[in-house]
Amino acid sequence: MQIEQFKETGAIYLDKIQDGFDRCDWEELTLPAGKALGRLLEEWRHCGEENAWADFYYFTLPKEAKEKIRNMLSAEELAFLAKLGKKADGVFFPLKEELLHLLVKLNDSEMLFSTVYFTNPKSTWWGNYGRTYIVFREKDHK
Repeated sequence: MQIEQFKETGAIYLDKIQDGFDRCDWEELTLPAGKALGRLLEEWRHCGEENAWADFYYFTLPKEAKEKIRNMLSAEELAFLAKLGKKADGVFFPLKEELLHLLVKLNDSEMLFSTVYFTNPKSTWWGNYGRTYIVFREKDHK
């Protein structure tokens, strides 16, 4: 999905992380992979699959960076990546459970950071260094 189309989902989209600090409520969570996966799966199930997306820049990386990532993936993950690549049209993808597992693994290893977006309720989980996620929510969310 291209950025223009993604913006129509109503997700909290941030051009720069500072935009989120300026206009959203936010919290910083440090979570090892298992806990991050658990929290994100819980959020994904709660909001509904049709209300969840991720940015995934793997297909825009240089060949050497892609190779480093491929070297750390299982055969099943590589097959999923190949399948996903056939559908790639931009860097935004509907969030499926398989993709979420891969994103958490890559965030945790600091090989590739992704952002996860939920729209019901709205939250954006910005993957960052040190197993940290910055979670942005609309101001005064309940």
